[in-house]
Amino acid sequence: MHLRLALVTLALVGATPALTSATVPPRDCGPLTVANRHYVIKADQLRCTTAKTSAKNYLVSHRRPKGFSCRDFKGSKMTFRCSKGIQVFFAIRR
Repeated sequence: MHLRLALVTLALVGATPALTSATVPPRDCGPLTVANRHYVIKADQLRCTTAKTSAKNYLVSHRRPKGFSCRDFKGSKMTFRCSKGIQVFFAIRR
């Protein structure tokens, strides 16, 4: 009897959908000024210090961080976006 109850309980628990985490917006890492231009750096799944250092290097010399692919945007407030899997950082011109 206890075995049957355990199996029914296990079946019900297994049949419920898994809880999914909520989508979280990118973290605002603060302002960055390069060549008298002002930017706001945002990062997702990346530390802000790493994102700001990498953003500064990319804005100054177009050097991408190792393993990241970067894309520049023209005619948009978003200056560039770099990503590696789920790690993303980008700059918005202010």
